[in-house]
Amino acid sequence: MSTIWPILVKYLIGLVGISAVVLVHEAGHLVIGKLSGIGIEVFSVGFGPKLVSWQIGGTEVRLSMLPVGGYCRLKGSEDLSRALRYKSRFFTHVEEGSYFAAHPAKRMATYLGGVAFNVLFAVLLYALLAALPFTMVSTEARVVTTNTYETLFGANESPAWQAGIRNGDLVIALDGQPIRDWEELEALLSHSDGVERFTVLRDGVERTFHVEGEMRSDGSYRYGLAVVQDAVVGSVRPSSREERAGLLRGDTIVTVNGTNVDNHLDLLAHLPVGNGAVVLGIERDGTSHEVSFIPDRDDTGKSVYRFSLQSATRAGRPERFSLVRGIRQSLHIADLTVDSLSSLTKSRGSELHSSVTGMARSALLIGDIASLGFEQNPFSGIHALLYLMGVVSISLAIINLFPLPAFDGGQVVMALFEWVTGRQIKPRVYLALQVTGLVMILLFFGFLSFSDLRYALAIRR
Repeated sequence: MSTIWPILVKYLIGLVGISAVVLVHEAGHLVIGKLSGIGIEVFSVGFGPKLVSWQIGGTEVRLSMLPVGGYCRLKGSEDLSRALRYKSRFFTHVEEGSYFAAHPAKRMATYLGGVAFNVLFAVLLYALLAALPFTMVSTEARVVTTNTYETLFGANESPAWQAGIRNGDLVIALDGQPIRDWEELEALLSHSDGVERFTVLRDGVERTFHVEGEMRSDGSYRYGLAVVQDAVVGSVRPSSREERAGLLRGDTIVTVNGTNVDNHLDLLAHLPVGNGAVVLGIERDGTSHEVSFIPDRDDTGKSVYRFSLQSATRAGRPERFSLVRGIRQSLHIADLTVDSLSSLTKSRGSELHSSVTGMARSALLIGDIASLGFEQNPFSGIHALLYLMGVVSISLAIINLFPLPAFDGGQVVMALFEWVTGRQIKPRVYLALQVTGLVMILLFFGFLSFSDLRYALAIRR
């Protein structure tokens, strides 16, 4: 039970986040439909048999047995049934407030309402995130030169080494500007003009080195530096193999399979990536211990380690609530989503299965990332969850624009066809399109569920 509980918590966190996004989408249909004069018969939180319900403004608001997502049922099902029963060629004698009685423009607005609400929700989330308190990683700017770690960085020359910087130097200033941490140094170097003056602390003595960077193909400059920190365990995932083996937060890793480890780069260089047991030599409260375990593997067969190293943090400075920032972030997420969807068309076989996720795996991923944040502090967990909800909201909006039957985009295309041609879609054709769309959705979700199952089986082999 102790193994299952953390996974269930992750699923719960992820499902709550996804369900909230889906309900926002359905609320868009509800609100715009009402404003357009289209009746809403049912607004359900969850699926399956009804548990309780309330009548609010002519709409039955119900709580259903499976509390995942929800749906909004527009008025018009009786009109469709009657037209099919009497084999009518058109929708005639429709009820007041029926979907089929509304002007095509109002139908389009109703279905686009879900997409619009998802986009607005993401914009508001990202605008809010910028204004919330947060903590950020603040790693001491103690550096090594990349030429001394060929296992990790490959054979290379380091401009910093050639200028005189050595492993273990602490960078305290860049061109006279004080440096608080590695993250700040890295940000400044990303805008470098190619020549920088590093002030470092070595053995308690300040030294200054002028380093000429190596230009990359994208116009930025490479200085051949990497951050280094102690290999101290910061967190161990609950119920992981590492936890069961006895690895604890605060342990200092000093050996990997008998090889000495002086810092986190040594650890990364010596941790196995394939099969076999891993033996970590650790120091805890002044005594030496050994921890042995066989790491999990991902769907490519590579080792996955369920612990992270300790990182220092500092308080970030929140900005003011800004819709402009929210819009920019939402557009950025939308661009990434479209690129990801485009790349799927080029994937084949196992690549496609590993690239797409269903509800189960998506919920687990969201819950897993949010849980990592909560392990640090509540604000980090909230930030992670809200950020991912924004990603899901944008993705749901884009996917629903696909011009396929049973998707919002398909409904918009049908309404646009009626508006442009002035010809009503026949009831039988409408039903056939809906059934086709339903089958496509079932096949799509079946494929996603199969991908989730393959992934689950792969990481357990």
